[in-house]
Amino acid sequence: MQAVIVAGGKGTRLRPLTHRTPKPMLPLFERPFLVYLIERCRQVGVTDIILNVHYAARQVQDYLGEGKDFGVHIRYSVEETPLDTCGAVKLGADYFTGEALLVFNADILTDLDLNQLIRWHQDHGHLGTLALARVPDPTAYGLVELDPQGRVLSFREKPTAQQAQQWGIDTINAGTYLLEPEVFARVPAGVPWSFERQLFPQLVETARGLGGFVSPGYWLDIGTPQKYAQAHTDILTGLMPYPLTAQEVAPQVWLAPETQVDPMAQLKGPCYVGPRCHLGPLARLAAGVVLGADSAVNATLAAGLYPAGTLVL
Repeated sequence: MQAVIVAGGKGTRLRPLTHRTPKPMLPLFERPFLVYLIERCRQVGVTDIILNVHYAARQVQDYLGEGKDFGVHIRYSVEETPLDTCGAVKLGADYFTGEALLVFNADILTDLDLNQLIRWHQDHGHLGTLALARVPDPTAYGLVELDPQGRVLSFREKPTAQQAQQWGIDTINAGTYLLEPEVFARVPAGVPWSFERQLFPQLVETARGLGGFVSPGYWLDIGTPQKYAQAHTDILTGLMPYPLTAQEVAPQVWLAPETQVDPMAQLKGPCYVGPRCHLGPLARLAAGVVLGADSAVNATLAAGLYPAGTLVL
């Protein structure tokens, strides 16, 4: 099995954070989010990875290289012009081996069980399987309607609250797919093409169709500053399982290695203090603060997200 990570977007919703840094390279606790996705692939034995890049592509390539430091083999498909979600995957077709493709959107944080998704796809024999999530308010998303066996029946774009209640559908596209490579024969090369609006509706009408695997766990689109901040808080509070190298020294108070904290400093969880930080006796960290590496604080920080290198005097 191969993986394709679609990581070429400009991250306009995350500006100004993405003015100089591509969206998938923004850190979650000192580590680029893209590295987390790569590790997720490796953990289920998928080490052949095609990485689609466009915006600030060189920054991604220089950091990851061929993937040797991360235990995988990475090849890049570079978009010269944006090709939309499906066209971006089609761009890497020269690297397809004929195996199924595990496709990720690079702005989704989830604890989706990839092994379960893979088994479900193999057991049901559809041309593709979409990971789906249940959300309390589906009006901001496109809904995916399933039959009792898990076959996709239809896609319904952003409903009103009344429509969503009337239809009784709360499952949305969760941004992770398992696709048989033959489906890309339907996609023209070098042309902007959408999974959601073009390929997937076509596949629903085929004999083998599309399946929908509903994941019961955590799911968050981290594509806005507010959601990006929420991701950190959800990890610190245990809502989202995530490998932290920091130590929990008090309830939801996390200190990374080589951090110096004065005994008079006051930290209120959930909060995180990155490596090599120094907190003086007047330091007051409110709930929700995430303090990046090599920062110094001897004052009060209100709740919020503070990137690596923040210096408060």
